[in-house]
Amino acid sequence: MSYPHTSRAVVVPDHDSGISVHELPVPALVESAVLVRIEAATGCGTDVHIAAGHMRHATTCRVPLVLGHEMVGRVVALGSNRTTDALNRPVSEGDLIAWASPWCGSCYWCAIAKQPTLCINANVYGFGPTDQFPGLTGGFAEYCYVHPRSQLVKVPELLEPALASSATCAFRTVVHAFETAGRVAPTDTLVIQGSGAVGLYATAYAKMVGIPQVIVIGAPTERLNLATQWGASQVLDIQTTTPEERLEAVIAATDGRGADLVAECSGVAPAFTESLNLVRRGGRVLVVGAADPRPSEIHATSFNMRQISVSGSISAEISHFWRAFNLLEQHQTNFDFSALLGNHYTLDTVDDALTSIAEGAMKPVIEPTPS
Repeated sequence: MSYPHTSRAVVVPDHDSGISVHELPVPALVESAVLVRIEAATGCGTDVHIAAGHMRHATTCRVPLVLGHEMVGRVVALGSNRTTDALNRPVSEGDLIAWASPWCGSCYWCAIAKQPTLCINANVYGFGPTDQFPGLTGGFAEYCYVHPRSQLVKVPELLEPALASSATCAFRTVVHAFETAGRVAPTDTLVIQGSGAVGLYATAYAKMVGIPQVIVIGAPTERLNLATQWGASQVLDIQTTTPEERLEAVIAATDGRGADLVAECSGVAPAFTESLNLVRRGGRVLVVGAADPRPSEIHATSFNMRQISVSGSISAEISHFWRAFNLLEQHQTNFDFSALLGNHYTLDTVDDALTSIAEGAMKPVIEPTPS
C-alpha cells in the first residue's frame, strides 16, 4: 500500500461556518506514529454540536479541525519502533485497528493518579486542530494520523468495521463507567436514563454481566422496544409519563426502596435532577459520558441526608476499547447490535449524516472510501 500525499477530510474551519470537504496534506510518520486508512466512522451527537459551533467554549475543541471521533482504520504504514498493539500482538499493514487518545503520561493525572482520561494535555481525536502537527486526526477523512503516544488494539476479525467504530465512543465509555461504579450486586436494580447509543449499550452491558432488573427510561418507542429486546425488565417512555409517574414505577419495582444504581446516559440536565429521586437511600448515581452543561437545581440534603454517592465517567483507556470489542464479539449472537447503526454516507454527504443525528436517527455510518 503506497503512502499517500493528501487526504480528503471533512473540516470545521471555525465555529460559524459549518463543514466543508478539504484536501489536507498527510504528514510523514515520526517514530511510533501510525497512518491508517479509515475503514468506517460513525456519527455522534457531539459531532453535531461541534459542526454547529456549540462547542466554541470547550477548551478541548480547537478549530480548524477534522470532524469525527468514532472510527476504525486499516494500517497503511507504521513508524519505527511501532510493531505491536497494546497487548503486544504483532501489527502489520492492512490490520484493522482502533486507538485511544494520546495521554501525555507526565501530568499528575497520568503519572500519579493513574487516571489518564483526566489528562490535561490530551490531544483528542476529532477535536483538532488541523493547523498544528499532525493535523489529520479526525475520523471523517480518508486517512488518520495516529499519534506516537496513542495506544492501539487490533479489532477482532468477526466484528463489522462500522459496529466496531460505534464501540469506540459509546460502548467503551459504558465499559469504563461501570468499572468506575464498582461492584453491582446480583440483587441490585439498575435504572438507565436515556435510550440513545450510550443507554442502549448500557442496557446490553447490564445483561451481559448479569444484572437481573434493568429499567430503561427514554424515547422514542422504537428504541425502547430495542431495550426490551436486549433484556430490559421494564421501559418507561418520557413522552407519555411524568417524572412523578416514573418515580412511582421505580418505587413499585423495588419494594419501595428506589434503584440501587442509576446510570444517567441521556446527557440532559433534568434527567440528572430526576436521578437523585430515583435512587434509593444509600444508592449510587453514575453520570455516563457527555453531560448537559446547563445547571441543574439540586440541594445538598439530597446527598447527605440520603447518603447518595454520585460519580462521573467520560472517555476511556485502551483497556476499555479491548473489553468493549471482546464483549461485542462474544455476544453478537445475543444482541442485534446492527440496530444501532443508521444509513451510510460518504464524505460529501456528511451534512446529511449530521442532520439525521439531529432528527433522532440511529448512528450514521461514514465510509470515506466506499467500495
